[in-house]
Amino acid sequence: MAAALVLALTAGRVATMARTERVKLATLAPKGTSFHLILQEMGASWRGGPDGGAALTIFTDGTMGGEGDMVRRMRLGQLHAGLLTVSGITDIEGSVAGLQHIPMAFRSLDEASFVRDRLAPKMERLIAEKGFVVLGWFDSGWVHAFSRRALRTPADLEGEKIFIISGAETTALVVRSFKMQPVILEPTDALVSLQTGLISIVPAPPFYALASQFFLPAPYMLELNWAPLVGALLITKSAFDKVSPAMQDLMRKTGAEACKKITESARRESRESIAAMEKRGLTVQHLEGDLLREWTDFAESLQPEFRGRVVPGGAFDEIMALRREFRSR
Repeated sequence: MAAALVLALTAGRVATMARTERVKLATLAPKGTSFHLILQEMGASWRGGPDGGAALTIFTDGTMGGEGDMVRRMRLGQLHAGLLTVSGITDIEGSVAGLQHIPMAFRSLDEASFVRDRLAPKMERLIAEKGFVVLGWFDSGWVHAFSRRALRTPADLEGEKIFIISGAETTALVVRSFKMQPVILEPTDALVSLQTGLISIVPAPPFYALASQFFLPAPYMLELNWAPLVGALLITKSAFDKVSPAMQDLMRKTGAEACKKITESARRESRESIAAMEKRGLTVQHLEGDLLREWTDFAESLQPEFRGRVVPGGAFDEIMALRREFRSR
């Protein structure tokens, strides 16, 4: 009798440990893109993971709403994970804004990656305090401006109606300071808004502009490295704590690997996407010499406006210090 009881209790513990947890993940990335395929590959690893693994369900194309909606759903337990850009992550931790929302803060993607890598441990601690675990960081290359009419000089921006992602209301305040009209929308509304003239400029990485067909109503691309599109793969701490330590290790490992693949793929696809859009009528406005210096001076003159308004002062100063360290090398 005693032996049978021990066996029953042991079997119960094994069954509990072997339970497959279900993880619902949302992203704005379109279905079938490299982002989606890489996440599916990660999900296959999770499904075969230790102690029952985890079954990953991926919601693409913003079907769970904008990134602000995704964060809200994660807090409510309706979602468990998200592939989010800085715009969504700032709803959790505001200091992350500096990785993306300072105009022309970085001269190269290597410089941007250097700053992000140095700040990541601190930002991950702050995000963890809010109930989320970072599994990996990524970037999607440079954000460029796609516009309905050519933008030759900074003066051409005056009066233009620029798309601002929902949740970035502080950026809208700064945009107004240089005489542009911010229009706050969800990314899924950007194409129709371009077509109807509700907006005239959409900042986007080229691969996303191609996938979303922005270049058709907005056939001009300003070849200016305004900012990198930065993001992270997050899971709620409550969902993360439900899996075994061995499964947590696998999630961290495969999450970091997925984000590295997304970065490499997105940067490559952005270059390829520009060429593909040019064949279909996109005009790329190349900048060099005095014209490039004029845009650079304009962007750098705006940077102080973002300190304390869009990016917390301490985080802004840390980014500038790390940037100086990188450039001194």
